[in-house]
Amino acid sequence: MSLAFRVGEVELEGKKLHCGVLELENAVVALFWEGEEPKLGSTTATLPGMASSQLLGDRDQLLGRMLGAQVAAKSGKLSLVSTHLSQGYSEAIGKTLLELVRRVMEEKS
Repeated sequence: MSLAFRVGEVELEGKKLHCGVLELENAVVALFWEGEEPKLGSTTATLPGMASSQLLGDRDQLLGRMLGAQVAAKSGKLSLVSTHLSQGYSEAIGKTLLELVRRVMEEKS
């Protein structure tokens, strides 16, 4: 057995944003970060069709819940989503990251 993250990136407002997705048998882990090195940030757990729970941190809470709902709905599995992003992005960040995670999840491993 091997674990492999699928990774994608997008530029928004002059900064590179990254997404890494790891799919397990019963869950999907999605990390979103700014800069070159992955970082753990505010973390949200979401079950498909159910409420989410904030596990760590409080920054980007709404964004984490939105991304978690998308990942859980698309995969049909528990999603764990971490966001480590600087503040000051426009409202376009939500749509941009939703499109990025969709693209990364659709890639074949």
